[in-house]
Amino acid sequence: MTSQTTGQTTGETTGKLIVLEAFEHVHPERSAEYEAAGKIIDDTVRETEPGMLVHALTVHARLDDRVTYRWLEIFDGLEALEAHFASPHVKAHVAKLNDGILLSPVELVLYTDWTDAEKAEINERLGGALTFAEVRAGYYHAR
Repeated sequence: MTSQTTGQTTGETTGKLIVLEAFEHVHPERSAEYEAAGKIIDDTVRETEPGMLVHALTVHARLDDRVTYRWLEIFDGLEALEAHFASPHVKAHVAKLNDGILLSPVELVLYTDWTDAEKAEINERLGGALTFAEVRAGYYHAR
């Protein structure tokens, strides 16, 4: 819920787990380099981001012209998500990937029960690259 006076999200966007999937399309000949970078960022996130509850890299699809990887990331609330996006190690990791390893921009999908206004506000604060899954059934526990 957005505060009328401050414009800040409050209430329903805090204290809930946030699930994000990041899909990254990689040149097949650069997949070993990508996976090595993935292990480095995984170790760094584990050591520095206590709000990251799950950080898992999987191969989503393997085609002749690309390997699609999926990061599953579960955050302990909005603060943890924002801290992840703002962290210098994530920014450096993304810059490295964008230097010829990725075939296209990362696809970021969030699973939330936020209102459209909350989604728009948070997407803007985090750089505008988020998409939101159209959740048809499910629930989100507060912690």
